[in-house]
Amino acid sequence: MEDLSIGEITASAQGTLVNSDRDFLVNGVSIDSRRINPGNMFIALKGESFDGHDFISTAIENGAAVVVTQKPLNECSIPYILVGDTLKALQDIARYYRGKFQIPFVAVTGSSGKTTTKDMIASVLSQKFNVLKTEGNFNNAIGLPLTLLKLQYDHEIAILEMGMNSPGEISLLSDIVRQDIAVISNVGNAHIEKLGSRENILKAKLEVFDYFDSSSTAVINGDNDMLSDFSSEKYRVIRYGLEKSNDLYAFGIKEKGEDGIDFEVNKGGASESFTVLLPGMHNVYNALSAIAVARLFDMKGSDIRKGLLSFKPSKMRMDIINTSNGVKIINDAYNANPESMKAAINVLQSLKAGGKSVCITGDMLELGDASEGEHYNIGAYAAEIGVDIIVAIGNFSDAVKKGAEDSGMSKNNLYAFLVKDEAASTLDKIIRPGDVVLVKGSRVMKMENIVDLLRERG
Repeated sequence: MEDLSIGEITASAQGTLVNSDRDFLVNGVSIDSRRINPGNMFIALKGESFDGHDFISTAIENGAAVVVTQKPLNECSIPYILVGDTLKALQDIARYYRGKFQIPFVAVTGSSGKTTTKDMIASVLSQKFNVLKTEGNFNNAIGLPLTLLKLQYDHEIAILEMGMNSPGEISLLSDIVRQDIAVISNVGNAHIEKLGSRENILKAKLEVFDYFDSSSTAVINGDNDMLSDFSSEKYRVIRYGLEKSNDLYAFGIKEKGEDGIDFEVNKGGASESFTVLLPGMHNVYNALSAIAVARLFDMKGSDIRKGLLSFKPSKMRMDIINTSNGVKIINDAYNANPESMKAAINVLQSLKAGGKSVCITGDMLELGDASEGEHYNIGAYAAEIGVDIIVAIGNFSDAVKKGAEDSGMSKNNLYAFLVKDEAASTLDKIIRPGDVVLVKGSRVMKMENIVDLLRERG
């Protein structure tokens, strides 16, 4: 963060400064008292299971210059800013701070693949620009403001991921950022538990355009059934996909298994060649979004190619591991929803060689009343495209098993367990050298524990 005066912070947070009558500079912000550096501001957030106010003394011991609090601090030895709501204060400070930067802001959202999309766009744009991007899962009402407060004056573009669980969340984030470009990777069933329908999910995703004007640009997946008919007379819309009806489309696709995919992209009646070093057609879509954004910044094809080739996915996202005993593991354990699960199963089948394809699934959460049916559909899908063995883990494992069985898969190749520990001995019996194994489930399932188990035995 560039230095901010205590006066700027107090005014933007709509707070009252206590214990100080002088102006001074603050050089950083943290909501974690353990990560405070001297001269930083500590914002005491209050959540359902924690209260940052309990750690104010630790923040002060670690060198905090000022505390933002929603509780009076009668014995506080340093300046503090009293506000009505510390989360809102964080967001208001970030909104003010963002206004100091006259650079392009790119927002990325979608039901699945938004992190990979964001990272791929960042990899490409970084070939020409100094880019700030969202790290990890800092894509919500807390994480996004913290990301904005990392901006430095030498940054030339900011690429921010926007996640959501409920209506209004992306609108709030968009109000803080006021992005110039917004990308929607797709609209699927993720978070349908709270939103009720795909139509409501679409409506929530479209909040990313709430503050757009004639200078703004929407970049959308034109092949997605919920987005294909979307248009606007207010701002520019660019569609990408595989269909020629899109403004930007890929063709001549050559899948090379673990070595990735080659493809051509239309350009003014001619074409350009690109490669992604990851398997899976969904990564062609991710690359197309990056190419579309890069072209908005007049990047050369050679720089775009370099950015795609240098891209590396985040941890536990399509991470391919070759064990010493000849088993190939696809570690895609970071998260899961119906769309990303099907995409990962497609990759599993594309990498199958001499051995078996083994699909180890964990529960997909936040599907509400659709949970049973969506897990059933995953089992059916895996069976229909030829997966050899399914090991389902979690409360909906029986639904996955039934879906596969109803689609013709032998009971002998189907396993359902409530917890991961129950599956361990079975995996020893069924996985052999030459097999390809996909491990995927929602974050709370911690399916990476299965990956660790397989690596230890391989």
